[in-house]
Amino acid sequence: AGKGKERKPLSLERTKGSEILFGVAPCWLALAQARRALFRLFLKQSRGSGRPLRGEFALQAAARGVPVLPVTGRELDTLCRGRPHQGVCLEAAPLPFKSLRDAEEPQLGDGESGSRQLLWLVLEHIQDPMNLGALLRSAYFLGVDRVVASNRNSCPLTPIVSKASAGAVEVFDVYGTDDLQGFLKAKSAEGWEVVGTVSRPGDVEDVPVISCSEFRWDKPLIVVIG
Repeated sequence: AGKGKERKPLSLERTKGSEILFGVAPCWLALAQARRALFRLFLKQSRGSGRPLRGEFALQAAARGVPVLPVTGRELDTLCRGRPHQGVCLEAAPLPFKSLRDAEEPQLGDGESGSRQLLWLVLEHIQDPMNLGALLRSAYFLGVDRVVASNRNSCPLTPIVSKASAGAVEVFDVYGTDDLQGFLKAKSAEGWEVVGTVSRPGDVEDVPVISCSEFRWDKPLIVVIG
């Protein structure tokens, strides 16, 4: 008996400047939100229990006009360089930091009126993509209103960041600035409380340190981590 036709290797030529998202949450949320240009969805061929999920992905891709390519697990491994893809990869345009110049000015809350005070997270020189993703995941879960990062010496919003954030970066705006110190000074002048964190009071000099349990949140707050 003759052998069937051999499968042609997957063409790995990509749209110029594109990147490969991997994992169920990043790919699903990127498709659902469509905040970036989407080029191709790669789904692992399987006869197992993953078929309903693949069907949902295919429907979502069709709604966005994104071509779907069935591929082998080995081809997915090649696309995402061996990272945990969970049977799905998505070729998409990079997701840049948003410009603070385009951000809407928030309405400052009044603590005495019962409305919640604003909470922003500022990230300074976070270079590890896993750490950045974990911070964004926690910020989204905890209800942080805005995240601002320094453009210089910081990790961009890579696919690894998206995976580590459990896809939060696909739904959560992250703003960038070239003048982080100027931004913090301007917010302080507007009445914001700007705080940092330390593990031990002895780690800092000439800066007042108080316990989290003693801190009173009575004005809009910026927490700086870096």
